Amino acid sequence: MKSNHPVCTRLRSQLRGLVPVALASILSVLASATAEATTTLTLADAEHRISKNPSLAAYRQKILALRHQAIAAAQLPDPHLSLGAVDLPTNNFSMNQQQMSMLSVGLSQTFPPFGQLTLRGRQLRMEARAASASKAERAAELRWLLQQSWIQALVGHDEMRILVRQEQLARLTEQAATAAYRAGRADEADVLRSRLARVALENEKDQIRSEQTVALARITELLGLSAPPQLVWRWPHAAPPPALSLLIARIPGQPTLQAAAANEGAARVSVQVAHRSLLPSITVSTSYGQDFMPGSPNWLSVGVNLSLPIFPGDRQDQTIAAAQEQEMAAVDDYDEQRLRIARELRSAYAQYQAADAEYKRGQQDLTLLATQTYSAELNDFRGGRGRFQSVLRAQNTVLTTALETLTARRDRALAIAQLDYLTTQYRGVQP
Repeated sequence: MKSNHPVCTRLRSQLRGLVPVALASILSVLASATAEATTTLTLADAEHRISKNPSLAAYRQKILALRHQAIAAAQLPDPHLSLGAVDLPTNNFSMNQQQMSMLSVGLSQTFPPFGQLTLRGRQLRMEARAASASKAERAAELRWLLQQSWIQALVGHDEMRILVRQEQLARLTEQAATAAYRAGRADEADVLRSRLARVALENEKDQIRSEQTVALARITELLGLSAPPQLVWRWPHAAPPPALSLLIARIPGQPTLQAAAANEGAARVSVQVAHRSLLPSITVSTSYGQDFMPGSPNWLSVGVNLSLPIFPGDRQDQTIAAAQEQEMAAVDDYDEQRLRIARELRSAYAQYQAADAEYKRGQQDLTLLATQTYSAELNDFRGGRGRFQSVLRAQNTVLTTALETLTARRDRALAIAQLDYLTTQYRGVQP
């Protein structure tokens, strides 16, 4: 039964107004997701988009925070204002009964040990420089991760093409086995083995689809998209790297080492800051007092207050020792990072050389020889001169050779990408 109550009428009216808004919101979200899903990206486009990764924004905020702290740390502390009533008699608290009873106002300023504030600001600026280099290193790492996932997705695409061609060979083999079986030159088991080899390729396809989905999901995450993009299936142009000695010479400019060097410099300045704590801090104060006793003058006071670091063993000396240990740790970290990058660089270069040679052999010789061998074995079997097992082995060799050549191409591309990452040069402080 339909209700005509005023409240129900207003509710129905409000719901009718909300329906178009809800539909518009849903359509907007669907349109956005559809647009991202249909986005076609090249690797260059993806590398440009990766600059919007949230982790880089976090580094930018950290750098700006350190720069603000550097400015604040170099400033004098705030002066102190004092107000008070001085020398009041306790029997009636009268301001004009006794001489020297007065109201006073004072101002004091503390000066930390000479040069400590300047050094503290310099230390924070060097920490900001280290954070900027770390941001550049993170950007290079994200680009490397993107290239790895991109190459893996390309490998999956090419593996599917290889399996499609392999299915064509498997059908030819199955047809030849069936014809030979009908002619009495082959067993039924040969037909079944040929069919098994063809059907088993579907399992390979499923595995490839799974790996490709993982790679696309990683790309989607790195680019901050809501749906996997459509990729342009083109291998990145990978020029051969220069000589290993030239790559080794680029190591000092690597952002990881630049960050470690900046941290080492900040730790060195921290030692200087700690040494300044052995100097006294100075507080200068002045006050003016108004005496309300008739005939009494007003009073002015000026003073200097010094801290006395006369027992530094358990405080200042410990602070200095801690800063020195941190400096040594920063030096060791720089050396460790330098040795690690050099080791990874040599390893990646050796992997590139091996993969490049294997890929060239596979592309120029092995793939062609495997295909020719299969054709010869199949023709011999069709002519009654060969064995079916030899045909299957040759067919599997075609697949194995194609996949190994593709693997070598992948390893070659990954090694070049890693070499590019390891020799990234830090271009300076950027917010």
